[in-house]
Amino acid sequence: DRNIKKYDLQERQLRDTEKMDKYRVYGELLNTYGYSAKQGDTVLEAENFYTGEMVRIPLDSQLTPSENARRYFDRYGKLKRTKEALSKLVEETRDEIRYLESVLRALEMADSEEDLIQIREELAIAGYVRRKAGMRKPEKKSKPYHFLSSDGFDIYVGRNNLQNDELTFKVANGGDWWFHAKKMAGSHVIVKTRGEEISDRTFEEAASLAAHFSQGKGNVEVDYVQRKHVKKPNGAKPGFVVYYTNYSMMASS
Repeated sequence: DRNIKKYDLQERQLRDTEKMDKYRVYGELLNTYGYSAKQGDTVLEAENFYTGEMVRIPLDSQLTPSENARRYFDRYGKLKRTKEALSKLVEETRDEIRYLESVLRALEMADSEEDLIQIREELAIAGYVRRKAGMRKPEKKSKPYHFLSSDGFDIYVGRNNLQNDELTFKVANGGDWWFHAKKMAGSHVIVKTRGEEISDRTFEEAASLAAHFSQGKGNVEVDYVQRKHVKKPNGAKPGFVVYYTNYSMMASS
């Protein structure tokens, strides 16, 4: 909830920077047409040489045209720097929300104490909770879901982000297929190919699992790509990956 509120505030602040180009144009127009302003004027009308439209530029009557231009360029520079900083912060907050949504999704899927212990371990790795001294380890390790496609291919579904990482980077080979709901929290889904071509039906079944075990409702767009194209950035949180080339299909959740 805190991150969502922070994201909304950052988005509003980012929208406020959209006026920066107007201030830059005001400064340029004042440098070009400011000679026509009389002392004490509070407005200068000038043709915007980018659009051909007439604009009314508010002036501080106590300043010269060049001083007014400098003031507008200063506003432009400040908003430009703000936009650059906010754009990065908005992206970071969006990633944070998506990660926390993936943890909530894992909690919804948990059905044993072992699942909860593994999620707590993940949160400790990500820095959200402290490891408690003497905290017991589960007697048996929580495992991903395992399905068999109609054509006999093994499909694995991560139930939390630690399992997602393990499936994607330890269980899967480079030629196996990786599925994930597009731009939303969800499980990593792996189809083991055994070095064979998999059928369209298996692709569709794996995509349906990725849609079902995601945050999406109804028809969900699912990205899929060979595992060798999926990378984990250094220092990324559990479950976070990047890929730059992929196929997509719609699947029902």
